[in-house]
Amino acid sequence: MSQHFLLSAKARTIALCDIARLGEEEAYAMFKSIRFAENDGAPYCPHCGIDAVYEYRSRRLFKCQDCEKQFSVTSGTVFRSRKMSYADIMLAVLLFVNGVNGNAALRMSRDLRCSYKTAFVICKKLSRVMAAMQAEAVLTGEVDIDGVYIGGSIRQENLVENRKADGRKQFNTKRRSIVTARERRPGGRSRAWVVTSEKAADPYIKKAVSAAAHVVTDESPAYSRYFLHFADHSTVNHSVGLMVDGVHTNLVEAQHSRIRRSERGVYLHINGAHAQRFADELSWRDDFRRLDNGQQFRMVLTNALDLTPDTELVGYWQARPERLREISRRRALKALTLKRKGKPSAPISTYSASASV
Repeated sequence: MSQHFLLSAKARTIALCDIARLGEEEAYAMFKSIRFAENDGAPYCPHCGIDAVYEYRSRRLFKCQDCEKQFSVTSGTVFRSRKMSYADIMLAVLLFVNGVNGNAALRMSRDLRCSYKTAFVICKKLSRVMAAMQAEAVLTGEVDIDGVYIGGSIRQENLVENRKADGRKQFNTKRRSIVTARERRPGGRSRAWVVTSEKAADPYIKKAVSAAAHVVTDESPAYSRYFLHFADHSTVNHSVGLMVDGVHTNLVEAQHSRIRRSERGVYLHINGAHAQRFADELSWRDDFRRLDNGQQFRMVLTNALDLTPDTELVGYWQARPERLREISRRRALKALTLKRKGKPSAPISTYSASASV
């Protein structure tokens, strides 16, 4: 019997000991080669694009000879205002991608010997990097769509006489649904959305799934009119079986099992404020599970050094007023919209506060 790819040596092309053996100088050199890969590793000014820059001898800081602005390897990236060493950041990235069902911030803080707050913020930053890669995917071909509910269940009483008479689960207002759309092909991509109910994901699905796609769902009323929006629509009655007349949604069900294992076995609780980050992260992990961990590591680190800072996470633990946070969200959304349209945007103010990494 052939060996599964994930159990083979091809799936593990980088190890923690490889990164741990790197000195700070080697880690810094790797950061430079990845950040300035477009210029063959030679630094250039991120403000004006000129490569006529020089580096200070006393510290790892560059200055542009044209606009005379100073910048570092992490300036304008998700690692902006970092306090961790370059080697520790690389260890954090590798630890994060190695977690098949996620990596809890508490475990990260113990592995890196840093505070829980620092580990929490860097985990959320890496989740955002994965989410940015998922946001670019447009699903085509045959697409499975289904939803799974997370959180919100109220634990039953231990004594039988104190339990509800009907024995059914009761739910509170924190219950959320993760609706996932997944391409049914080798190397297929997926998208996930956190909504209050499966019906609420309808506008997101219509934007992310091509109108020429063949969608496969269960017989939920939330998907009853999809034959009007997509080229073809097949349904499966799960009360009859997992597969009926060759129609099934087993691939997306397998992806939801990863979400359940992550919620119960890794994170234990998924906060509603960060539920979308978890959904995007687990969607990315499922999409790229057949890549070796070296490719995953380089992919996440490259995109992290190419992504602008998350205004939501700058000064996260300083409890900024809600008004300032809302302004940051609106500016970030406007900048993202202009970027997608190919228009220049003004720099986003991040209300410089001490970040956790």
